[in-house]
Amino acid sequence: LLQSNPGLSRYIAKRVGDGWVEQPEKLEGLLAYADDTESLRELAKVKLAAKKNLCDYIARDFGIACNPDGVIDVQVKRIHAYKRQLMNIMKVMDIYNRRIADPNFHVTPTTFIFSGKAASSYTFAKETIRLINSVADVINNDPRVNEVMKVCFIPNFRVSNAQLIFPAAEISEQISTAGKEASGTSNMKLMMNGAITLGTLDGANIEIADLAGRENEAIFGLTAPEVEQLWASNSYFAWDTLNGDRERLGRVMDELKDNTFAGLSGNFESIYNELMNNNDPDLVMADFRSYVDAWEKLTNSYGDQETWNRKALLNTASSGWFSSDRTIREYRDEIWHA
Repeated sequence: LLQSNPGLSRYIAKRVGDGWVEQPEKLEGLLAYADDTESLRELAKVKLAAKKNLCDYIARDFGIACNPDGVIDVQVKRIHAYKRQLMNIMKVMDIYNRRIADPNFHVTPTTFIFSGKAASSYTFAKETIRLINSVADVINNDPRVNEVMKVCFIPNFRVSNAQLIFPAAEISEQISTAGKEASGTSNMKLMMNGAITLGTLDGANIEIADLAGRENEAIFGLTAPEVEQLWASNSYFAWDTLNGDRERLGRVMDELKDNTFAGLSGNFESIYNELMNNNDPDLVMADFRSYVDAWEKLTNSYGDQETWNRKALLNTASSGWFSSDRTIREYRDEIWHA
């Protein structure tokens, strides 16, 4: 926040002083401004400036024209099956399909941003990256949708581009299969920079929802106990889920094989087979509709900018808990008894 988001840092210091830099719990002083219309408007200007910086970078380096007035939806993290970047891009495919089928279907203008690296031998992760780029190639060049949808995979995720992404983010995609994420840190960074978490109750998302208020996040999907029960009972069958939603989920799954997104090096039978033949081990299909519904509800509320910015402010105000100083103090007192 301090290093990469000077606009928000100044905004905070103007209201609570500079003490938050060494004592992040002082961010809670922002709570006093949660209902101050002028402060929320100023916060919106800070966010818009950060979004313009990111959009300028994407246009300059990747030739993709993003809309800074639309939603910036971000998933940046290591590419891994359980982190479910696949479910995110399947959501984008579903929204694309529905918009093509019905030009009157409302889509809040959104730029979907992905970034992260995959282990060199992790074929499934590499194929997921290829799918994201293939979907981006189709959507970004389709005039039927590209006024309201853009997709960008930012390669070589690193500090220098993270410093542009985190300040601009408005939706923080934290969609790992419940029970699989030890903690996560991108969710903390995004929360501190005012993004609203769209996520499962997994890892630090649980604390984020508790700290900022669950009503200020968008929580969806199976919980960790529900996931455990589902596997323990041997009652989950991917084919049943697919057959129960042929119109939308079925269409997305078909598109992995039917050349819709095959322009960049072919289809995605390996992803299809991982979901269907291995019985959807990360429950991508099980959580799919809950996830898309949560995204739609969240983005449909974007028109009420005062409420949206209030949620953003409450996230930043509540994020001081995620401080290494606080953690070390607790280690000292509760573990080391120093």
